[in-house]
Amino acid sequence: MSKLFFIIVSLTILSACEKSINSGEIPISSKYPTQLNREWEYNTTIRLEFYDSTGHIDSTVIMDSANTICKITRINDTIGNSTKLVLFEEYDVLTPQNVHKMWYLNADSGLYAIAYSNPGASQTIVPKANIKSYNDFINMIKLISLSPASYLSVSSNDQINDTSFYSYPRKVLQYPLRIGERWIELIEPFYRERFINEKIHLTINGNTYNCFKVESAWDWNIVFTDYINFSNGLVIREVIFDSIAIIGTEDPNPLGYYKISSVSKLVRELKQ
Repeated sequence: MSKLFFIIVSLTILSACEKSINSGEIPISSKYPTQLNREWEYNTTIRLEFYDSTGHIDSTVIMDSANTICKITRINDTIGNSTKLVLFEEYDVLTPQNVHKMWYLNADSGLYAIAYSNPGASQTIVPKANIKSYNDFINMIKLISLSPASYLSVSSNDQINDTSFYSYPRKVLQYPLRIGERWIELIEPFYRERFINEKIHLTINGNTYNCFKVESAWDWNIVFTDYINFSNGLVIREVIFDSIAIIGTEDPNPLGYYKISSVSKLVRELKQ
């Protein structure tokens, strides 16, 4: 089936998503949790593996970044012409003044990201980029959001208070959430599909979670996987960039290559 057909079908579904908010077909218990004052805390570990000239890993660096808080601060919110939205706010514990906001519509057809603000006013995805320094890529990894829909923004330090809307609502999850489902998440600024092939039991700090493994299909060599369930929401987010070229400041030829992975795990949650 062609990508064009997927896009036509997607646009038809997205245009009707607000009409199916509470049709009664999907119970609240079978949707992503969006209750007021729900709060999640995640710890992110970044792992860099450097390749030698033969293509084997010869050294590894592991770092823990600051924990991230994600919480629901409003329900039934209105922004622009969109109503009945849920507002997620997110910040690193070391920089609580830098708050990233995302507005969602939790309709019966799926969970849609409608708008976002802070930090950055636009989305920038840089796959297989010529990263000129180690810090460049670390900064890019830190821009991956931990609300249900992630994004890479322009800056994590500058507070830009303007709200940006997706050209088309971003379909983060498709309901009913089940094995075998596949859907179009995004059309612009890049095209990506999500799919579910299995459920997995995960154990974190002694707690066991039965999660859907939500994988990604797109044109770039980036692994982007979410582990989600209806009770806890996002449990783990894994992002892997492979074969990244290390570029010097003067010579455009690669000095080497490395793989970087970012794994964010749920370490605390507050249910209301």
